[in-house]
Amino acid sequence: MKIKLRLLYQAQALLEQGSFSRAAEKLNLSQPALSRGIKELEDQVGLQVFQRKRSGLELSDFGRMFMQHAAELILAAEDLEREVALARGLETSQVSIGAGPYVMASLMPICTPDFMAAHPAVRLKILTDSPSVVGRLVRTRMIDLGIAEASTLESYDDLEVVTRLSPLQGYLMVRKGHLLTSRAQPRIVDVLDYPFAQVITLPPRVLKPVLAARRLPPARSRVESMPFPAIECPTLDLAVQIVTSSDAFTFAALGMVRAEIEQGRMVPILCEPWMRSNWCVVKLRKRSMSPAMTAFVEKVEQAHEQVVREEKELRALWYRPADPMPTPVKPRRKKPATR
Repeated sequence: MKIKLRLLYQAQALLEQGSFSRAAEKLNLSQPALSRGIKELEDQVGLQVFQRKRSGLELSDFGRMFMQHAAELILAAEDLEREVALARGLETSQVSIGAGPYVMASLMPICTPDFMAAHPAVRLKILTDSPSVVGRLVRTRMIDLGIAEASTLESYDDLEVVTRLSPLQGYLMVRKGHLLTSRAQPRIVDVLDYPFAQVITLPPRVLKPVLAARRLPPARSRVESMPFPAIECPTLDLAVQIVTSSDAFTFAALGMVRAEIEQGRMVPILCEPWMRSNWCVVKLRKRSMSPAMTAFVEKVEQAHEQVVREEKELRALWYRPADPMPTPVKPRRKKPATR
């Protein structure tokens, strides 16, 4: 039995659209032609793939298994077509990127205009989501490249790291006039008395020291037994708006909130070694890089180098860590005079 690939494409379109009319329109076919294609497919396999019900089309029990394998074959065919095009020197005209919220706020405004200026014929698609979602989109071929928290993306065996970006120092931010700004040396345990406007969910490497620093009531013996007061925000922009109008705090690099600091609306009050970015760029393993993908990664690396340089300059302007308390020096005992 040889199943024609075009019939699998038709079945997938019908499954996605849920009706013959919409699927036929997507495939640029007439509805009778699509109906004949589905009948030909079911005749070839000898089993019913779709069940026609009053409520609409549904997959049969066999159809669910069949379409799962069909989707894998379609993806493999698309990968093969892409590899052939790359081998023939045909540059793909589209690059799709998924970025974590902090990457979106920091690097995308710099690298995107540079890339489009150098490659005006390439269509660029950018979306932002949590690192776990970005990883899933790369794995399902919905996007070409993912740029986000490395500890999350590296957990997927079928993803390959294209490049790692050097750490970017982060700071704990509050509004100007916040009670914490009056302290000479605020501690993380003091900050955690206030709500945390967090961007998506913190990776475990950052969340662990935050949870460990909480001030727990005596009755609480386990850190994880006490809920963590937080406002989960989909973007850094929303977190910044909340912080500048309340007593909440958030994490950010200085350049990400440059306007708010310059306008006197936000202040960095604390910087710890674990408040650092850990970003990498990933692609699907065994999937070749197109020239456009390679060019975009180069622009990302250049943008990151620029951001790191600017962060050093901004730190010298805006962050004055409190001097640690001097260690008391024990006075020397005078030796008794000798005659």
